[in-house]
Order: sequence, then C-alpha cells, then structure tokens
Amino acid sequence: MRTWRVGTISMGAALVGLGVVLLVSQFLHLDLTTILLSWWPLVFIILGAEILFFVFFSRKESSFVKYDILSILFVGLLGMMGIVCLLLTSSGLMDQVKATVKSEEKTVNLPGFNEKAGKGIQRVVLDTGSYPLTVESGMEESVSIFGTYEERGMENAEPLLKRTDDYLMVKRKGDTLYISFKDMPITNRLLDSDRMNMEATLIIPADLALEIDGQSTDLVLKPRKLLNDWNVKDGGNLRVYLQDNSDIKIEARGADELEGPKDGWKVNDVKLEAASEEEPVKKNGIFKVGKGNHILMVTDTYHVTVHEP
Repeated sequence: MRTWRVGTISMGAALVGLGVVLLVSQFLHLDLTTILLSWWPLVFIILGAEILFFVFFSRKESSFVKYDILSILFVGLLGMMGIVCLLLTSSGLMDQVKATVKSEEKTVNLPGFNEKAGKGIQRVVLDTGSYPLTVESGMEESVSIFGTYEERGMENAEPLLKRTDDYLMVKRKGDTLYISFKDMPITNRLLDSDRMNMEATLIIPADLALEIDGQSTDLVLKPRKLLNDWNVKDGGNLRVYLQDNSDIKIEARGADELEGPKDGWKVNDVKLEAASEEEPVKKNGIFKVGKGNHILMVTDTYHVTVHEP
C-alpha cells in the first residue's frame, strides 16, 4: 500500500518560490513587498492542487493519504503572512511602514521672510509660538526671518514648508506689524509620532518698538544699538547678549532667576513669602549698561541671563 504525504510538495514548492523571489529581487533591485503581495496566493493554489491530486489518484490505486501537518502549518503560515500584508496594504499601514523605514531626518531651510516696515510702522508685536527664537536688532528697514527646521521624509521628497504662510502669520494694522509663528505639523506614523523642531532668527529695525509674547519658550535677544524699547513677557529661559557700546536698561519683574556679570543685577524687590512652598521666590531687578536710554522690560520670565563681551 502506497502512502501519500499531503503538504510535502506544497512546502517544497513554497520554499523554492520564496527563494526565487528573494534571489530575483536582489539582482533586479525590485520592491520585495510588491512581489510578495503578488506571489503569496500561489501557496494556497499549490496546497489545494496537491490535495485534489492525491484524492483523485487514491481512488485508482490502493493508497493511504497522510497529511504532513508540519508542512501544512508552514504553508499556512506563509499564507497568513500574505493575508496580513494584504490587509496592511489595503488599510494604508504598509505605506506608513515603508515610509518610516526609508525616511531620514533632514534639516531644511525655512522659507525666508523679508518685508520692509515702512514709515507707517512704529512697533512689532511678536507671538513666538512654541519654538525657540533669536531676536536681533538691525540697521536696515526690513523685518527678516530665516532659520531651519527638522523633518523626517524621503531623500528626494519636497520640503514640507514651501511658503512663509506655512509657518508664519503676518498682518499689518495701523502702526503695528503683527507676527505670529504657527505650530509646525505633527508627523503621525505607525512607528513614531513627533513634532518637528524649528530654530528661527528674527531681525527687526533698531528704531521699532517690540513686544514679545514668549509662550514660555526659550528666547535669545541681541539688542545691539537699540533705539527703542523692547518688552518681553511670559518667557522661558531668556538670554540677553550685549555688546561693548550697548546703551540699555534691563528691568526684570517676576523672574525666578537673575544671572549675569558680577554686581550687574541690582535686585530691588524680592517677595519674602511665596504663594506656596513649592513655588519659587520671584525676583525683580535692574541691569543697566551705559546711560540706559532704552528699556528692555522682562515680565514673568523663568530665567534671565545677561551676557557681556
């Protein structure tokens, strides 16, 4: 009596087919995922044909049909993997996985912004958003913004931010120029979810007044030869860089920490009792360089540090 082992041929054919696919993909640099998605249904066809073949021939001769459980499980596993890949592809998750694997971290230049303030503009109101920012005064009449941001994408993909409108809101109203940084897009993928980082520098004419809403973010100020007053509120870590011929008076109110050159800060008011034991003591202080004709007012900022050359 002859014994037929159903599943052995299917397992062998599946291994041969899988090996051929892998070999061809290596030499021709083909997309392995696409090939496997097209090839995997043959596994069930081979197994079904093998079962029908042995059932048909077992009627003509005395034979005993035995199922090779291990081989059938292996073939079934390949089939299930194919079904899972198909479901992932139809739901879009496979594209997310491929994009995550092939993507790379890139540092990209921000679309530059340059706008002439004009004689009608007397002040700039700035909302920094949730990203660190450097603000400098300049002798030109234009307000300029430049910088970089980090994004994750394909090597030859177009940058996510193509225009200044993608990250910036600018509006003129009366004698005021309003500038607001928008939140960067959040990249949602199967394996990561991340907010992109951005570092920007804003240059404004030295003769314009400036009001900054820091949104508790870190700020770097370089007043240089300041010709008007600046006002900063609700900042995180604020660093002020002065130059040799600076003429400025820095007034800090409600700061947690005041740091700078020795004997630089004149602390004139310290709250002796905090609102609670966990809250730090708030400090008020003045830092004056030159005659102090122009004021940098800092309100409700966590940490203020002054750097001199």
